[in-house]
Amino acid sequence: MNLTRVFSGTVLVIAAGVVYMLSPLTVWFAVGIVPVVLFGVRGLDAGERRWITRLVVVAIALRVLIIVGLFLITDHSQVPFGSFFGDEDYFIKRSLWLRSVALGMPIHAFDLEYAFEPNGQSGYLYVLALIQALVGPAPYGLHLVGVFFYVLAALVLYRLVRDAFGRVPAAFGLCVLLFLPSLFAFSIAVLKEPPFVLVSASSLIAAVMLVRAPSWRSGALACASLVALAAIQQSIRPHGATFTALGVLGGLAIGFVVQRPKVLLASLVAAPILAGAALRSPDVQLKALVALHGAARQHWGAVVVSRGVSYRLLDDRFYRDLNEISSLEFLETARFVGRALVSYVVVPLPWHVQSRVAVAYVPEQIVWYLIAALAVTGTFFACRRDPIVTGLLVSHALVIGMAAAFTDGNVGTLVRHRSLAIPYLVWLAGVGACEALAWVRRRQLDPPVVRLTPALAHTRSL
Repeated sequence: MNLTRVFSGTVLVIAAGVVYMLSPLTVWFAVGIVPVVLFGVRGLDAGERRWITRLVVVAIALRVLIIVGLFLITDHSQVPFGSFFGDEDYFIKRSLWLRSVALGMPIHAFDLEYAFEPNGQSGYLYVLALIQALVGPAPYGLHLVGVFFYVLAALVLYRLVRDAFGRVPAAFGLCVLLFLPSLFAFSIAVLKEPPFVLVSASSLIAAVMLVRAPSWRSGALACASLVALAAIQQSIRPHGATFTALGVLGGLAIGFVVQRPKVLLASLVAAPILAGAALRSPDVQLKALVALHGAARQHWGAVVVSRGVSYRLLDDRFYRDLNEISSLEFLETARFVGRALVSYVVVPLPWHVQSRVAVAYVPEQIVWYLIAALAVTGTFFACRRDPIVTGLLVSHALVIGMAAAFTDGNVGTLVRHRSLAIPYLVWLAGVGACEALAWVRRRQLDPPVVRLTPALAHTRSL
């Protein structure tokens, strides 16, 4: 009997028991994250497997250390638990109130009302309440649930993109998803973003399986999975099913058209004609007007009512009175749409920063500009490699981006919502970066072409 192994095993079991007493979710997280990492590196060659494994393990370890740090720096004599964001604090409290209701524990009447209030309602709250009903209150352990969902989503997309575009663009995208500061922050927060990204990634996988199903049974299973994922997404956040349906249908349509050059050319010609014809219908005009007015009102609320740094999309006269939005004219509407599209990409402008937090965000804003520019270039090259996956990535990014572009007016909220589009754009940016580096390398290797004037050419001939 090897006494060293017995001693090591005993110490490990005792340590696991102590950790389980302090935080059961930490132990369950450790048990669950191992197969997730193994799934991410399955089938890779030895060198790539070691590199990706180290990358993911470092990303997970950093997140765990940040959560431990939050626990250590929180003054628990003043607050029951610490949090990274204000919304997150309220989210955790609501899950605890729901847990108390489920277990029949008495709570204050106001807490009971707030637990079920429509504002901010999400099915993810009930998931968190169920977890805490099983393992006990875990305001810090819930952060690990978000980490688990986010890392799984990143690896799911990594495996899909690696098969579609190659290992270098996939590795590029995985690095950005795991270490970009805003995504890092949201991945450890007890908010809706981690499960939203995971379900969106799963729906993208199901859509690819639907197109490439080897049999009708596989296709039926993929279709059923899409319906179930849309229902789950609807429970996570409002209009989640719409996001899923538009992302999948739009992506498949883009992939179908891109693979057929004649259809693509016909679509580019017919699209503005059909749009103009549709907008001539009074019913379509009314629905479009109602949608734009609703978006403008949400933007108004984000600028006038919400706290924090804001940016404006409407003309100045509309911010004096919300009812003025009903009088939007055509040119004012056109300016609103144009500003919304531009602001989604450029806000916050680096030279307009007004606080230390904004200054700290400037480097990531520069990275965002690079991702956006490279994604535009990479889309054309990615279409040559895998039109279906490219179409789905583009469609999901557009659907999520358009939903935020016309309704946001708070810079912090815009950054948070824009981060939901990055998990799709970053892979296209990876393709664009690879193509740009390949072009630079070709320019360096190709011999320079010397153009001779007629007189110099005659001299050379002599």
